[in-house]
Amino acid sequence: MKGDITKTFEITYSQESDSIFRFCLMRVSDREQALDITQETFLRLWKTLSKDEEIVNVRAFLFKVTRNLIIDWYRKKKSFSLDAMTEEREDGQFDVVDKTTLDCLEAGPEGRYLLDKVSELSNGSKDPVYLRFVEGLSPKEIGDILGITTNAASVRINRGLAELREKTGYKEI
Repeated sequence: MKGDITKTFEITYSQESDSIFRFCLMRVSDREQALDITQETFLRLWKTLSKDEEIVNVRAFLFKVTRNLIIDWYRKKKSFSLDAMTEEREDGQFDVVDKTTLDCLEAGPEGRYLLDKVSELSNGSKDPVYLRFVEGLSPKEIGDILGITTNAASVRINRGLAELREKTGYKEI
């Protein structure tokens, strides 16, 4: 049984670690913290597998654990330096995506522009749009991650797309 757990973990890690890291990096904007949260996520996956607990959808499980760890991190975070946040870009804006992430996403200028706009979406729309169009998750998986129904996830995705269209100037005809 231990071999099955190890193999399952290794396969899951190789398939999902980059997605989990990008998800973390988009939220915490600190490469080292994103790596720590990613590591903790997979540690929790290992513990769950070791306890022989059933995981219906591993990808949804990983994103939900990651999201909860990020929320915990923000709650624990006592203070932050605005100077450290603005060091990355000369224009004084916060840079949520670093070069490594862009290379992984193979995003050109248009992709970078859209990622910046996604990070500007309202809180209710940001995660659903990111999970749907960057990570390719289904509305059901997004609902599982966010703790909402599939219909609510679809509504948030559609509202987020409308908000994104407005922010980018691509209004529907």
